[in-house]
Amino acid sequence: MQQRIVAALRPYGDLRRAPDEVLKDLSNEFEASPKEMNAATSAIYAEAYYRCAKDGRISEKERIQLDRLTSLLELGDDQIVSITYQVGLAIYKKRFREAVADGDMTESEDGLLETIQSTFGLRKRDVQKAISQQALAYYSFRLTDALRDGVLSDDEMADLALIAQKLGLTSSQMKSISVPNKKEILATALAAIKSRGEILAEDRDHIRQLAEYLNAKDDLLKPCLMDLDLYERVFAIRAGELPIVEDKKIILDRGDKLHYVLPVTYEVPGAGKITRRGGALYVSSRKLRFVGLRRSHEMRYANLLQVDFTHQKNSKMTVVVASGAGGGAYRLKGNRDPGLLVELQEAIKFLIRKAKGLEVHRGVDTRYISPEIRSEVWYRDGGRCVICGATEYLEFDHIIPRSKGGATSVENLQLLCRKCNSEKSDSI
Repeated sequence: MQQRIVAALRPYGDLRRAPDEVLKDLSNEFEASPKEMNAATSAIYAEAYYRCAKDGRISEKERIQLDRLTSLLELGDDQIVSITYQVGLAIYKKRFREAVADGDMTESEDGLLETIQSTFGLRKRDVQKAISQQALAYYSFRLTDALRDGVLSDDEMADLALIAQKLGLTSSQMKSISVPNKKEILATALAAIKSRGEILAEDRDHIRQLAEYLNAKDDLLKPCLMDLDLYERVFAIRAGELPIVEDKKIILDRGDKLHYVLPVTYEVPGAGKITRRGGALYVSSRKLRFVGLRRSHEMRYANLLQVDFTHQKNSKMTVVVASGAGGGAYRLKGNRDPGLLVELQEAIKFLIRKAKGLEVHRGVDTRYISPEIRSEVWYRDGGRCVICGATEYLEFDHIIPRSKGGATSVENLQLLCRKCNSEKSDSI
């Protein structure tokens, strides 16, 4: 029926010359039902309106022709409103597809789309629904392009967020995007963070956002955050800030601090076999102690020649001592935290360097001397002035004065009597 109506109108060219009864005559001739006639006339008007409005504007001549066509086809106001709205959506969808075809959208293209939306009074949710597939493809392209260098910066994530918001993409739509190299991208981001030697609060937010954009929140985010937590502890250890724990089963020397208590199996090779002893390994600021059910031993850090760590399912630490007991392997029992051995490795390395004079504890530039530091300095200097041996009127002196950059640390403090300290003044 649609083709017959078009054929009947075509000879007139200017529709103002077409007779008003053309539609009625066709309906009587072919005995078309009202439903068939309505479908045909709506399709004809939609096609004509699209041809006139596809460039975003309708000329006066075109408007006259459309008004006459509306009269000839006997279309009601509600039909006209519905048809023009659907045509507007179709034009918007076409223009959007053209705008994003090259993977980018210019300001002029964006402005044209806004004009089309305003001209046809298109509702935002209808626009977003009409372009959902093209919008998701465009977002996916922009994401892939941003990840081409293997890094997704905060600025790039902000741009992607604006695109997703403007296009009305839902979280479920964006989750459908597959990023094949997301594990490598997260690893690169973590490596960049760790290369600074410190973990900042905003680093966790960056990793969370990155995992969200990569659709890696469910499988990769947790281990990434655990890695940041681990290296936060590692960097603190490297700065001399080791954890302090308490254990009433062991008596420490004065000034000694306990850092770790680990259940281990001590393995000692000898006579063609390995002897295994269960017990606990105590890692303190001055020495390693193994406490077993029958035998125990201790090792000062300065006496350790070599310490190797094996990061496997059954983690272990192998120790070579210069003399005395303690050499062998210490296999950690019930260790479900793979980061614990990494942390332990950093702590023991630091304590060995410190014992051999290769590591200076980073002191805080403050006059306040904590009770722990006071106790350790007092114990080390034997409660006497290091210059004259006096035991009265003792004061804590900075070896390198604070005015010359000296830190408030065990290594930079000494006991001096009031007389010796006064004579030393600000000299080194």
